[in-house]
Amino acid sequence: MRKIIIDTDIGDDIDDALAIALALNSPELQVIGITTVYRNTELRTKLVLQLLRAFERLDIPVATGIGAPLLAKTDVQNIPCQWLDDYHDIQGNCSRHAVDFLLEQAEAHPDVTIVAIGPLTNIAAAVRKAPETMKRVKVVMMAGMHSTYYPEWNVVCDPEAARIVFESVLDLTMVGLDVTLQCRLTEADVAHIKKMASSRVSFLSRLLTQWMDSSKHLPILHDPLTIAYISHPELLKMEPKRIAVECQGEFTRGMTVVQQDVFFNRPQENNVLAATAVDSKSFIDLFMQRLF
Repeated sequence: MRKIIIDTDIGDDIDDALAIALALNSPELQVIGITTVYRNTELRTKLVLQLLRAFERLDIPVATGIGAPLLAKTDVQNIPCQWLDDYHDIQGNCSRHAVDFLLEQAEAHPDVTIVAIGPLTNIAAAVRKAPETMKRVKVVMMAGMHSTYYPEWNVVCDPEAARIVFESVLDLTMVGLDVTLQCRLTEADVAHIKKMASSRVSFLSRLLTQWMDSSKHLPILHDPLTIAYISHPELLKMEPKRIAVECQGEFTRGMTVVQQDVFFNRPQENNVLAATAVDSKSFIDLFMQRLF
């Protein structure tokens, strides 16, 4: 059983909640902690706790992390679209800051995998604070793209943090947007989720309804694919890449750029194992089976 910590910006896109649910329903994985990142992390923490309560897993500590990007400005009081005021009715279960929690768990469990499914601010702060400790663990992240035509959300929200992580010489695996976009639920899948009556799935259904009312489109399983890769690596084709993060450009800030020698094809020093293809049907079948 593989120990994981999930670092999440739950509450905006529905895929974070679905990813946590998938992890909790995966017998190959042991979730030993969850940390929150970006904007209103206190509300995100309470939202995670509500999800864990539905799954009867409040034994899993949830640590509140950094709300503000390293340099860019954002509203750290922003209320996630899946938030309801009645979710306040829950107590925290971890007094540690997310960055300290990540480092403590890395010290205690060198075999732990940090699954980063939000902006990379917590991970970058941990790298800055204790780089040697962070080199002991694996980081699997839903971030960036192995192509270069669009700035992916988790990178563009804090490009400076993403650059620190990509340049950190950590053991990095990247599941990028150009792969996750191939994993979309259908209207029939959503209807099936909403029909389920268990307390676990009914809470997910409530979040899903709030999110769909706000977003007006069907879920894409960005973060659940990242979770599924850890237990079922055969779902993805992976290739080593050298990827840099653009922090300056007017139109390219937040893009992940594959660096290569286009003239002489000389080998580059790769810094990440990147997903380049996915068996989307097998993954969605696994997701729907595990969710229920």
